[in-house]
Amino acid sequence: MILQNALKSYHAGKYRQSLTLLSPLLAKSDAGLQTVLLAAQCHAKAEQYADAAHYYGRASEADGGKEPLFKTLAAAMLMRTNESKQALKAARHAARSGDFNSDGEEAYRRCLHNYLCLEEAAIEDQRFLQKLKSGEPAFFAVENPFDHISWCADESINARLTRIQKGKAFTAQSRAARRAQPHVYEDKIRIGYLSSDFSDQHATMRLFQGVILRHDPEKFEVTLFCHTEQKVIGTDKGMRRKYGRLIPISHLSDEKAAQLIRKHKIDILVDLKGHTKGARVDLINLGLAPIQVAYLGFPGSGNGIDCDYVISDPIVTPDSSKPHYHEKLCRLPESYQSNDDTHRALTPAATRAEAGLPETGIVFASFNAIRKITPATARLWVTILNSVPDSVLWMMCENEFARDNFLQYVTDEGLDESRVIFAKSLAYDLHIARLQAADIGLDTFPYNGHTTTSDKLWAGLPVVTMKGSHFASRVSESLLTALAVPELIAADAAGYVALCKTLASNPDQLKAIRDKLVENRFSAPLFDTERFTRHLEDAYIRMIDREKAGLEPDHIDVPARPARTAPFRK
Repeated sequence: MILQNALKSYHAGKYRQSLTLLSPLLAKSDAGLQTVLLAAQCHAKAEQYADAAHYYGRASEADGGKEPLFKTLAAAMLMRTNESKQALKAARHAARSGDFNSDGEEAYRRCLHNYLCLEEAAIEDQRFLQKLKSGEPAFFAVENPFDHISWCADESINARLTRIQKGKAFTAQSRAARRAQPHVYEDKIRIGYLSSDFSDQHATMRLFQGVILRHDPEKFEVTLFCHTEQKVIGTDKGMRRKYGRLIPISHLSDEKAAQLIRKHKIDILVDLKGHTKGARVDLINLGLAPIQVAYLGFPGSGNGIDCDYVISDPIVTPDSSKPHYHEKLCRLPESYQSNDDTHRALTPAATRAEAGLPETGIVFASFNAIRKITPATARLWVTILNSVPDSVLWMMCENEFARDNFLQYVTDEGLDESRVIFAKSLAYDLHIARLQAADIGLDTFPYNGHTTTSDKLWAGLPVVTMKGSHFASRVSESLLTALAVPELIAADAAGYVALCKTLASNPDQLKAIRDKLVENRFSAPLFDTERFTRHLEDAYIRMIDREKAGLEPDHIDVPARPARTAPFRK
């Protein structure tokens, strides 16, 4: 009776009440598996992740047959707490006990990359890559695409992933049914943007909000379909209310949301998420518009997501990429990445003292996500630091376990740990100010900095990169080219190290590049929001023209508009 009442409370969303009812049962050492699992679920729903992990751990001890599953769930909960060591231990146990299980393997690999277990990650990545190259189907279902492209830059492998987080892949039949639906086009093109990032403090909106505000209202009718979490909305500083027609759909099921979106008779539905956190793959795959487009959120092919086009550019997706995309490529002429030139903070430079940096020596900076620091990236950074005496690496890393692992790695490589300086999160305007106190930005490989690279360039900080072999590894090259500083792009890893060393040892050359960045900021295409928006609109018009002519989607290369003859902003 107690368990039944606790289940009723759980299903009613009364998690604390459910736990109170379970309390006498949980106090017993022989509490049943169902009781322990219900406690775990209640704590998870209440976002009490450490407690949830504890009960999933108890469940793993109570049922040997499902021990890897429960250890995986425990690891997932621990990853949301500060118990990173225990998360890794639980995930490793789940992946290496009993038969192969994809969830345990996925959790283990994510821990290795998120916590900078660099030597172990190098071994596991090599082992995993051999499984993928040999074509073993089970391994293509392990990683989420977003995690996978962070370390594997082989497009032919990326294209074969089958795991979709919180969704099922579209089929040829479902796509055909969507495209066969009757549709009437009107004078204005109706664009729908689908995202969970509609807050001016989200990195995606820092890039894209200027485009939303610059669309030509005489030619385009724009609707934002918002499934943004309340805690993200709560960070907004006031721009969200200026975005225009914004329709909340977070509270709706996929079926109800699809019905609502279809009522707006959208011509082109643009998904801004892809395979990133908060994506609603099943909603998109229900079929929302005759033309569905992937843009900005995910740098690659959206395996299993029913989009007709990926918006890219000739650098991030050269012709060699075409066979590895189920979508058609719609390539913008200068860079795929939008940028907001009006509402983005451009604050005066902070001093080195204010930024907590040494007054002398070269400061190399990376504020990229920790998961992007692969073993290959770490080796390159150590080589650079060893070749530039008195230099320091300034990096963002707020996880204590990851910091300890990284410091252990660099000391094992012969560097004093004092040459690594960890930064904390700051408000965006303060972040732009402190970036200017560094000398050279270091990129990550194979997943480059994307918003982080454009932030550095906006602040006037040179970013050194090298050519890549998939979308995510070619982004910095695209951005630097659009800012007219190709001299910061190396051909390969050796060239990357050599270029960093050259700039660090030639202050006049480094100053000339910094001056060029500032000069180009308001004249080159990268930060020209109006120009970008017109090119994006040209892309939409070409997609519509094909549909009206009864043609199937095909690759599109949008021609560049005439170059500006004067700066777009002073």
